Amino acid sequence: MVTSLLPTAARSLALRHTQLETKYCITSLFSNAVSFSTNSSVEKASSSSSSSPPPLPPPSGPLAGYKVLDLGQVVAGNFASGLLAYFGADVIKIEPPGRGDALRHLRDLDPTGTSLWWRSYGRNRRCITVDLHQEQGREIVKKLAQNVDVIVENFRPGVMEKWGLGPNDLPPHLIYTRISGYGQTGPKAPLPGYASVCEAYGGFRYVNGYADRAPVRPNISLGDSLAGLHAAFGAVMALLQRDGPHSSSRNGAAVAKSAVGKGFGQVVDAAISESLFNMLEGCVSEYVASGKKTIRPPSGSTITGVVPSGCWKAKDGTYVIIGGNGNSVYNRLMTAIGHPEMGLENPLYATDSKRVENEAQIVEAIEKWVAANSSERVMAVLNEARVPAGPILSIKDIMEEEQYKARGMFESAPLFSSNMTGSNSSSTSEMVESVTVPAMLPVLHGTPGGTRWAGPELGEHTDVVLRELLGMTEAEIEELRTLGAI
Repeated sequence: MVTSLLPTAARSLALRHTQLETKYCITSLFSNAVSFSTNSSVEKASSSSSSSPPPLPPPSGPLAGYKVLDLGQVVAGNFASGLLAYFGADVIKIEPPGRGDALRHLRDLDPTGTSLWWRSYGRNRRCITVDLHQEQGREIVKKLAQNVDVIVENFRPGVMEKWGLGPNDLPPHLIYTRISGYGQTGPKAPLPGYASVCEAYGGFRYVNGYADRAPVRPNISLGDSLAGLHAAFGAVMALLQRDGPHSSSRNGAAVAKSAVGKGFGQVVDAAISESLFNMLEGCVSEYVASGKKTIRPPSGSTITGVVPSGCWKAKDGTYVIIGGNGNSVYNRLMTAIGHPEMGLENPLYATDSKRVENEAQIVEAIEKWVAANSSERVMAVLNEARVPAGPILSIKDIMEEEQYKARGMFESAPLFSSNMTGSNSSSTSEMVESVTVPAMLPVLHGTPGGTRWAGPELGEHTDVVLRELLGMTEAEIEELRTLGAI
């Protein structure tokens, strides 16, 4: 039976697999050293404890068998390594002792004072603490690099080289994945690169928004996430180039890959600004071909040169997105809203270019029809006519939407939680089984990824990783801890 022809069944199997892993992880995590006192305060398990954390379920997915050393920070680095972890890689995250990744402290916090954003983005990792400012800490990274396939980092260009941890300082088999604001070369390479600034430099902020207002920023870290996506894609391509085609068993299960030392790696150079630049469609070609005259402008809720496509307000005050571009779709749209005379048989609207010329008349007709009907009726009529249309969903709407549920877009990860007010100083804490996190994509029907555990505590796996990968003794680990290197 061809799995790809059974998306619902395949996804259900993947969800059952994730649920089994989650139950295993919940039982283990709840036996860990986290306690709740009688006054409902929460004590973190000390990152300096030498006791072993609970066993973790083994990774599964197409990247199972690969090891990743994650030196990424905040959004871009964490999103890149998170994708690799979700699809089976054993990701070992390195954080500075004491404070950890800045993402641990942003937005709503759980009762332990850790960000729920981190619990989601930090999932499926083993977390260790290493001070890269100390020579002993850098030596640990060099030794760990001998035992992994991929490194992910998003420090400012030159920092890793200054520490003696650049690509030329580490084994040649590594896929050295770098994320920065402007790339590793060029005059702007040394500059710090925040997503907000790089989204503007990459051209996205120019086309996004309204011509008579300041450019609009989306309320997510779009540039960081896109850079992380490009970096993860680059890392997987580099692994394929290094290791060649992989065989798989007859049932489609992934074959474990332990390719450390096999072949030569390369540097993957992902830039936030270029990740946005990569999304600019035909802007470059249009500009050059027009003799440097065509500059795609900001277009509000529409898109330049594509008519009709936009956002209209229904009678009940709800906005609806309608995409009526394309000859056959346009014809069905105009018939559905009661204007067949504006269809393809009318030479004023017969082609894309003609519809662009006469956009005002088309928009006026759609606007009046939508305004005279409820959003529910608008959706019903257009869906019946097979015209792409949809509501604008908030996160509340998404969580209630049957399509998202049917696709398995919500997964569970074990977490100690509270009322999630963003402050653990005055909230009543309780131990719950899980926190809901979004699935990571795409959906793979044969070798799906999954959430195995939430973002761990700071340094939770330091001792076990140093013992497992470097063969260190308890005495050696304690000496490093005394020196502040871990």
